[in-house]
Amino acid sequence: MPNSLLIWLRRLAAPMLALQLAACAHGSSTPHLDGRFGDAVRVAMAQQVRDPAGAANRTPADGLDGPSAHAVMQRYRASFAEPNGQAPQPVQFMLGGGNGK
Repeated sequence: MPNSLLIWLRRLAAPMLALQLAACAHGSSTPHLDGRFGDAVRVAMAQQVRDPAGAANRTPADGLDGPSAHAVMQRYRASFAEPNGQAPQPVQFMLGGGNGK
């Protein structure tokens, strides 16, 4: 009995393998779906660029002079070490009655 089962499984294996390979080879819907893959991301990124030719512009940007920019950056960095000497206010939740007692 076990030998006949093995023979039957071997005869079934070849057509099953052929069906699986045929299913993998038939992918006609994939190129239609993947042809526009990523278009929305590319459009969204292009819409966020203010000046597409900005990389080719070699003129220096207008702004602060060196000493003023240095002073601004020093104040900015110091604000993290000592934020105006104020402690943050704790968050309070009121549960229950609406009269605040």
